[in-house]
Amino acid sequence: LILLMLCTILGVPFAMTVHIQFMAVELHSISAPAAMESAPGLGRMKCAELCSVRPACFGFSWLQGLCRLFDWLAFSSTDGWQVWESCDVYTRMPHNRLKLESCSKSSTSWFGVCERAIDKNRNQDYRAGSCAHTRKNLFEWLEGQLAAPSLVSYVTIYNRQDCCAERLNKFSLQVDGVECNRVNLTVPFSVANFSCNAFGSRVR
Repeated sequence: LILLMLCTILGVPFAMTVHIQFMAVELHSISAPAAMESAPGLGRMKCAELCSVRPACFGFSWLQGLCRLFDWLAFSSTDGWQVWESCDVYTRMPHNRLKLESCSKSSTSWFGVCERAIDKNRNQDYRAGSCAHTRKNLFEWLEGQLAAPSLVSYVTIYNRQDCCAERLNKFSLQVDGVECNRVNLTVPFSVANFSCNAFGSRVR
């Protein structure tokens, strides 16, 4: 996702460890994404703070003290923008690389706990203790938790290579329970980026 006009950046501390930044994507815009919540009498910084503690908030529009929060769907939808008085539109600033803080999964087999999938060990041989493993039930899943809601442009997956790479030929990629990519490959992959372009904190 390419955003416009990187001319204003607001930084907001969040939970003492996460720093959420907002950037101006439209200044003096005559339209803005449909609001999910409005708060009068707030300055830009207070508006950014309010958005940073609302998990679904992707950004805000601001006009002379009127703060209007919006979500990712309103921002990304072609018909989600409404004609409005001249206002400034801000969104959360995308991170170059997002870190999964924790994980969970539907089942565990062969000692392949989910933490192996997010420990930064990229060895693709299962015997190296670097890959997660579920049972062979239908609809198995692995989910990672981000430190804060973020825009997930794509997900990089390092697939097992000592055997069984075809097991990941078909899967659904989701963010906060909403599917952003359905993968259906005919040839197994080693390392691949799968597009997503969704906003949230739980990646499955």
